[in-house]
Amino acid sequence: MELMRVIIIAVYAVTTAFGFFLAFLTYSRRNAPLPGNVQDVFDEASYKKNQAYKMENLRFSTIGGIIGMVVSLFILIFNVHARLFDWIGGHTENVYLTSLFILGVPILVGALIDQMLSIYDTFVIEEKYGFNKTTKKTFIIDFIKNLLIGTILGGGLLTLFLLMYNWLGQWVFLVFFFVLLVLQLFMRFISPLMIRIFYKLTPLEDGSLKDKIQAMAEKTGYTFKGIYMVDASKRSTKLNAFAAGYGKTKTIGLFDTLVEKMTEDEVISVLAHEIGHAKRGHILKSAPLSFLIMAIALGAAFFIVTMPEVAMAFGFAEANVAFGIYVLFILLAPLMVVLGIPSSALSRKYEYEADEFSRELAGADVAISALKTLYRESFGNLTPHPLVVKLEYSHPPLTDRVAAIEKNEQAK
Repeated sequence: MELMRVIIIAVYAVTTAFGFFLAFLTYSRRNAPLPGNVQDVFDEASYKKNQAYKMENLRFSTIGGIIGMVVSLFILIFNVHARLFDWIGGHTENVYLTSLFILGVPILVGALIDQMLSIYDTFVIEEKYGFNKTTKKTFIIDFIKNLLIGTILGGGLLTLFLLMYNWLGQWVFLVFFFVLLVLQLFMRFISPLMIRIFYKLTPLEDGSLKDKIQAMAEKTGYTFKGIYMVDASKRSTKLNAFAAGYGKTKTIGLFDTLVEKMTEDEVISVLAHEIGHAKRGHILKSAPLSFLIMAIALGAAFFIVTMPEVAMAFGFAEANVAFGIYVLFILLAPLMVVLGIPSSALSRKYEYEADEFSRELAGADVAISALKTLYRESFGNLTPHPLVVKLEYSHPPLTDRVAAIEKNEQAK
């Protein structure tokens, strides 16, 4: 059991250290020369500001990572879950309440620490560089909403898993694959509703922009419920757009910051990119890899979650399913890094395809201009480290996206 304890703690420590190594690689590119095709994104003063923002965020995220690592190691080394189990056992024998308690308390502590860090990030760093528009009231309300949603979804899934485990035994790991599949589809279906929990969506007023969007939708055969303006400026100055939902819930959303800082043709280009994902079937095409990753995770759960040695190595007298789930995520982390390589590569491939869809509809110059505006307004990283891109980036670097659009334009 002592060996099991050492292995689990070591896996967590090594995985966390690898994350710090990737942060160092990003730091090492702080003075990298700008590629020629993106040198016009920033003027000299703005680029200095961009670099300062990037490095300040990197330093702060590293500090946050160290704090998180210390807390997590404290929880593991001092058998906090087992201590919570012993305490709650004196008040109730209900396995569901007990499981929710021993996992929920550490998660809540972590959420509060993250919230404290987020306060500094939002009201100091983001404020300093002109991005933050969030009021203290909105910040608190958003935290409460996120906490409630996380509690309902996380607590509900854990309770459902325990119920099914009591009914099905080890078969639960097979059946739960389909439960997660249905949940994933359901969350995509209600995604416009989830967005409304945090943002106010107002129907886009009649005018040339709405006419252009409707014309593009008719040309591409993309049907939707409505076009909405999203009051994103109440939280940040950063830009975005989305095409979310299925069937009758299909919704097009435009951040008001996007409409404010882009030309109508650039807005159409950004939206065409989002619609391109739907028209090219990227969600369905990426499903097999997602299912494979989910199957591997549940396969690992079959061996780890109910293994007595796992729980007993951290102070439990016998196997504990809830604690087994906690350890599962620790042991899966290195595997997810490896599996993330093909997943991220596939995502980047689809981004190129969506960019091409945008180029065909809006034109190369407009597509490139829109991308550069997005990076400029969000202080995007123009010189990421290649290894970090391969491991973590779901979107290609801007220089590669611009080069691909220009190549496709020349080849037409």
